[in-house]
Amino acid sequence: MCARVLVIDDDPVNLDLMTYLLNAFGHTPIAASGGEAALQAVRNIDIDLVLCDIQMPGVDGFEFLRRLGQTTHRRPPVIGVTALAMVGDREKILSAGFDGYMAKPITPETFVEEVERYLAASERASYEPKAVAATTYVRPTATERKNVRVLVADNEPANVEILRLLLDHWGYDVLAARSGRAALELARRERPEVIISDLHMPDGDGLELLEAARVDPLLRETPIIFVSATNPRPRAIEKAAALGAANFLLRPFEPEVLLDALNECLAKEMRK
Repeated sequence: MCARVLVIDDDPVNLDLMTYLLNAFGHTPIAASGGEAALQAVRNIDIDLVLCDIQMPGVDGFEFLRRLGQTTHRRPPVIGVTALAMVGDREKILSAGFDGYMAKPITPETFVEEVERYLAASERASYEPKAVAATTYVRPTATERKNVRVLVADNEPANVEILRLLLDHWGYDVLAARSGRAALELARRERPEVIISDLHMPDGDGLELLEAARVDPLLRETPIIFVSATNPRPRAIEKAAALGAANFLLRPFEPEVLLDALNECLAKEMRK
């Protein structure tokens, strides 16, 4: 099942997380940071489902729904997504005309499954995939997945959770650490096949982790993939390359880019 899902949220963290997860599971998310942009998207794109934040400045979720009802286009199902927790809020949202309700914060492990239930409820069983650029993932074979541990080192919980979810979906065992020092200690104890590390972390950054690993007999051959949300300085790239970093990925990146980098590391290890 591949669907176009319009995601509306003025919080960039929530917007990025929801679109990332939908994309990772083969859907085509269309991101809108507010109601006005979302209305424009509905006018120009055939949308299968809308996930709409309720509390937004300007055109909030209720106003978006009202204006959407005035369009001559086919009205897609609209799911209210909100952190409202007062008694009666769910009933208020549904009585306003929303087709469903999802609470914040979302649960990454079940988010896409819940979205797909709404798609199925909207006669998605007879859905014919459109000609869209849906992401296709090639899972590692059972032999490649077996006992393959990947250590994720990042001090941002949301980043760790996204990577953990993707890696788990692809069949890998996932370890997590929130600092370079913690990652080094965990790697020495658990011996992961690959380490995916943020470049900037407190208590030992990614480069310090790489430097320590390269002089450690237990870890000197362990591939380390760097990820960063900011363009690193040339010196940092040069140092990482000199120390033998396996790859350097700049956020945001498509999930298949990470999967390709990971599989490349594992293929090199198998050839040794």
